[in-house]
Amino acid sequence: NVAARSLRQQRSNSIGVVVPKINSDSVSNLLEGVSSVLSKSGYLTIFGNAGNDKKQELDYLRMMLEAKLAGIILMGTVLTPAHIRFFKDSNRPIVVCGQNHPSVSCIYHDDRRAAREIARHIIGRGRRKLAYVGAVETDVSVGLNRRLGVEEAMLETCMNPADLMKTQVYFTLDEGRKGMNEILDGGFVPDGVICATDTLAVGAMKALQERGFIIPEQVSVGGIGGGLAGTIISPALTTVQLFHRESGERAAQLLLSMIDYNRGHPGERMPPTHTMLGYKLLERKSV
Repeated sequence: NVAARSLRQQRSNSIGVVVPKINSDSVSNLLEGVSSVLSKSGYLTIFGNAGNDKKQELDYLRMMLEAKLAGIILMGTVLTPAHIRFFKDSNRPIVVCGQNHPSVSCIYHDDRRAAREIARHIIGRGRRKLAYVGAVETDVSVGLNRRLGVEEAMLETCMNPADLMKTQVYFTLDEGRKGMNEILDGGFVPDGVICATDTLAVGAMKALQERGFIIPEQVSVGGIGGGLAGTIISPALTTVQLFHRESGERAAQLLLSMIDYNRGHPGERMPPTHTMLGYKLLERKSV
């Protein structure tokens, strides 16, 4: 295997980084953060783009382990039982970004409270007929936890979460448009729409505008992420910013400390650590 041979030739000063896709603001910002730290420490970064394929993702992880790289960073989406077994069996330091699991060191976002924050903001504008364009819930952080955060905001304001009109889609603009159209085609006309990501929110806004809705006068729309997508649509998207570059920086710093620990304690593992990052509401024009 040519790729495996090339990895073996650079194993002593190389770090593997596996991401679910590369056409994403969150991924590019994370990679910038990782690279900024590792390059200063003299490490070569080797990237694996899994293309949203869990099998490919695991293949990259195993290849990097077999190549004896110094350590691995995974930007996690869906952590399957095979991932958990890999973490437990690995003899190399591993840090996961974007998900939280007790078996491995993690740098993750406060997804639940971030979603609660944007939902509170929309409800605070008097919106009571809420729709939620959510992500697939096999992704616990983005799919499940963000939905739970929206429902918590509803409970806090004496609204019934059962009244939330929900749909689950994948992580693209077209899927956001599709999810919003499914809700509208079902006869539900919201006055507030919360989306699991900014990209989904842009797709939802496109669907609403194509049907003649005026944002935010008739419908408020909010997202989560704080990436470029929300700044290039009109009106600009109100969102909650997550700190993906910081996530990459912190992951790289943690991985380096794990590598140093292993060198000083042969045969031992540094206990897993878990760091949750904050968020910031960005008030723009869509709410």
